[in-house]
Amino acid sequence: MIPNRTRLRPISKIVISMLPSIRSFSSLLRLMMSIQTYPFYKCSSPSREIHEGQKKIHDLHLCSYFCHNERAFDMTKYLLSTASLILLLFWPIQAQEVRTPTIPNAEIQPAVVLTASGTNYVNRLALRGFSLDSQGVLIESLDGRTVYADLNSNVGFNPASVIKVATSFAALAKLGPEYHFETSFYADGTLNKKTRSLDGDLILVSTGDPMLTTIDVARLAREVVRAGITRVTGNLVVTGPLTYGMFYRTERATKALAQTMRRVGVRFRDVTNGGTIRGTSVASHVSQSLRDILFYQNAHSTNSIADRLGEALGGPRAVDEFLVKDVGIPQSDVYISHTSGLDFNRITPRATLQLFREFVFWLNLSNLQPQDVLPVAGVDVGTLSRRFVGEEFRGAIIGKTGTLPGTDGGVSTLAGIAYTRNRGPVLFAIFNTMGSVSTYRRLQDEFLKGFILESGGIPESNASLHRLNN
Repeated sequence: MIPNRTRLRPISKIVISMLPSIRSFSSLLRLMMSIQTYPFYKCSSPSREIHEGQKKIHDLHLCSYFCHNERAFDMTKYLLSTASLILLLFWPIQAQEVRTPTIPNAEIQPAVVLTASGTNYVNRLALRGFSLDSQGVLIESLDGRTVYADLNSNVGFNPASVIKVATSFAALAKLGPEYHFETSFYADGTLNKKTRSLDGDLILVSTGDPMLTTIDVARLAREVVRAGITRVTGNLVVTGPLTYGMFYRTERATKALAQTMRRVGVRFRDVTNGGTIRGTSVASHVSQSLRDILFYQNAHSTNSIADRLGEALGGPRAVDEFLVKDVGIPQSDVYISHTSGLDFNRITPRATLQLFREFVFWLNLSNLQPQDVLPVAGVDVGTLSRRFVGEEFRGAIIGKTGTLPGTDGGVSTLAGIAYTRNRGPVLFAIFNTMGSVSTYRRLQDEFLKGFILESGGIPESNASLHRLNN
């Protein structure tokens, strides 16, 4: 249930937003008289000073201000007439609706902190002037029976790139870890090897390889030529989602493909999208396994891969539905607009831990480990390579970062698994918004390091965890 918000022209938006508090048109006029006139008119002498009026508008709980001179009174009349005109012009207009990803009915809750490290973290946020209403934390045991820290866990925050974990889970569940994307050319017709002419269509079948590059496409085009095709009497047909290089939409990628084919010497009548797989395979490119693609995506937080993978799955709505129907997350706890984490996604810390919990269990059932698709902090290359690098923390954190400096006032997130000696593996989600990304990141590390130390440090088995990915 995502509320609809409207976008209006600035002045009309201000007026119409106050309409529910106005009981009659006369009270509307009193509202307009309450507008302070001093921003529009500066008094030039003490006798023209603007002072507080005598009447208080009880309906709106606003204090009225009036100019007790002729020019100021004229200005007030001008404002009234202008406001009336605005109402007449804009009152009947239906504003364009914009879906805003906010989690409804989630009230800010007091912190439930059960560890010294958690108390210290909350205090440090407050001392630096960060509003606790803009922060979310939840740390639980892997089975969910023990809560170690809880701050606004039922409030929806911007997860940034942490949402890539949801995209990864949806892809693995649908396609399988050993799935390979194929991009192939098929010759549908009769090939005359002497004239190097294909009497029919040349069909490119794409399954949506998120790591397909311009070099891969150029290599495919040259393979078509080596197969003896330089002229196609029919069309160049693209079937399935095709994105590669800097071309993030099938339409643009199709046009770029046509240019590449012409550059290598293949001529055809026209370019179309759609159709079915038919004919004989003449060139093919096979991607890495899905698990390897996901590890690269999550380690480097590559937006283009996550967005393309999301499109291959059916778009943000498909991932959203997967979380609700398959993972069991309430619809009110999640909203996905971009499968990479860009823009204004929303998820609660509670739902994030549910996502990780189900993900870990699914990986175990599939004979996989979390580090097969997620980076190990301080060990693997990528966004976590320089975090938790000390020997006492190496291998303790497996997870996903999220960073959006220009969205929601500055977003920094970190979620995943922390391995401890005394408390075992615990799940954590830390969402910070409306502040300095670099400061948030430093406080996250201090918080988790303190938590690991007070939990007995890392287990012996985790000291060599980084070798599993080498």
